[in-house]
Amino acid sequence: MYLFEEIYQAYLECRQNKRNSINALKFEIDLIENLWEIHDSINSFRYKPRRYIYFLTHSPKLREVFASDFRDRVVHHLLVKDLVDIFEPTFIYDSYSCRVDKGIHLATQRLGRFVRNREYSYYLQLDIKSFFLNIHKDILFEKIREATKARKPSRLQRVLYLSRMIIYDDPTNNYIRRGDVEEFAKLPINKSLFGVSKVRGLPIGNLTSQFFANVYMNDFDNFIKRRLKIKYYMRYVDDMVLLGRSKSELVYIKKQIIIYLKERLNLKLRERYYLRTTKEGIDFLGYITKPTHTLVRQRVVNNFKYKKAIFLDSSFVEGYCSLEDAQRFKEINASFYGHIKHADSSRLMSKYEVKNWMKEKR
Repeated sequence: MYLFEEIYQAYLECRQNKRNSINALKFEIDLIENLWEIHDSINSFRYKPRRYIYFLTHSPKLREVFASDFRDRVVHHLLVKDLVDIFEPTFIYDSYSCRVDKGIHLATQRLGRFVRNREYSYYLQLDIKSFFLNIHKDILFEKIREATKARKPSRLQRVLYLSRMIIYDDPTNNYIRRGDVEEFAKLPINKSLFGVSKVRGLPIGNLTSQFFANVYMNDFDNFIKRRLKIKYYMRYVDDMVLLGRSKSELVYIKKQIIIYLKERLNLKLRERYYLRTTKEGIDFLGYITKPTHTLVRQRVVNNFKYKKAIFLDSSFVEGYCSLEDAQRFKEINASFYGHIKHADSSRLMSKYEVKNWMKEKR
């Protein structure tokens, strides 16, 4: 059984950075009752996901999001904790998405060390076509079933039950749409869960979807490292970089990857890919990584310049800056600083007067 204490801990993890959201506040009003409802429903095999919030984001491109109810997010944290115990020992080191003590910045530092080995002077950069939309649910669930065989029977049943309920739940059958109807019309049908077979597709944004991506790609990662013997390889969700000694070596590897993805995972690579020398720089995860230094991607800089210009124009027109606007820009500045400090960016900081607000506050 899942204990009440485990569910409460999952709730505490779920509410981090979301405590002031409407859903989180509504859940907290009747906290104990809501936690017991989760406890009873999952332990009696009566749990069913609730209605989603369906909206679009524009960062950096138009895409749809099906956001789960806060109560379901608590369940996601509960399940992922179990799945981490099962799968984490099998993951390769250089998988960086949705893992404790990993992430974009560690991946960038690691890539910097990779490219400093001048013997490996070429890189191949690939990503998967419409990755989350094309994850095959049966393949994913079977991977979880195989990996959980050695678990205790009582716990195994609940892990498989929750995995099944979340994987096979169809957000397009139960949602509330938020946003301008005209904006939704701009989204291509092949970029939407409404346009794929019911046996495919996971909603972007959920913790479970992010972790399921690692589960789905785990055997592939091990194929790259163990079978193809690729020394320098890393993956973040569906974006991957491989280093090689020659172009011909990487062309061969790409062919092997295409075959594996098609035969084992029912996936295809996106047509656009990069096969270049490392000295030209690898545009990966918001940075340009070269053998000698790391730069910030120009799109990140332009995005900050745009937001800063809006703030300054508004202040100029109004003749003053409200406390709310100042706080919002302070957060934008802090986010930009947090990103560029991981690159060789002293000139960039000086040019745009980017400061470490937290250091100044102390």
